[in-house]
Amino acid sequence: EWLEAERRATSLCWWEPLLVLGLLQTPDYARAILAAGTDTTEDQLEELVSARIGRQAIFDRPAPPKLWAMMDEAVLHRLIGSGKIMHAQLLHLADMFCHPSITVQIVPARAGAHAGLLGGFAIASIDSSPDIVYLETSADGQVLGKSSVVAKVTLRFNTLRAVALPRDDSRDLILKVAEERWTE
Repeated sequence: EWLEAERRATSLCWWEPLLVLGLLQTPDYARAILAAGTDTTEDQLEELVSARIGRQAIFDRPAPPKLWAMMDEAVLHRLIGSGKIMHAQLLHLADMFCHPSITVQIVPARAGAHAGLLGGFAIASIDSSPDIVYLETSADGQVLGKSSVVAKVTLRFNTLRAVALPRDDSRDLILKVAEERWTE
């Protein structure tokens, strides 16, 4: 259900406290995430990676959705795979700033405790339909369209936007961490 909403969305607002969101992952980063703690075969893993990276094609269509991606600064410092994978992932993330329909912001560590620490989520807006949300859980993601839930999640997203670094400062931080922490 969420993948269909993602494909039809005119805008996506996404918060990730733990990882680079799937729509902005490199194949190596995605592979390292998807291989962690699973009993998948190499072929199954490659199918999962291909499916995750394939979702990014929504940004190549004539009218791509607007993506507002926010992540906690800890995402930049968490080793996923190797230092080389992290360096490449952060450079890829910085390159996304050039895409006209993608905005990336980082909530800095100095923000301390904030509402986003309760878990990742996304909000999809689709023309002529009510917004829906995707909530990450330890078992599985949940897709909800209940207006009161959408309103709460939207308020949480806007609260996080208020403490996030501005766009250019976010890019500077991403590049700084890539060069200072993940250069081998």
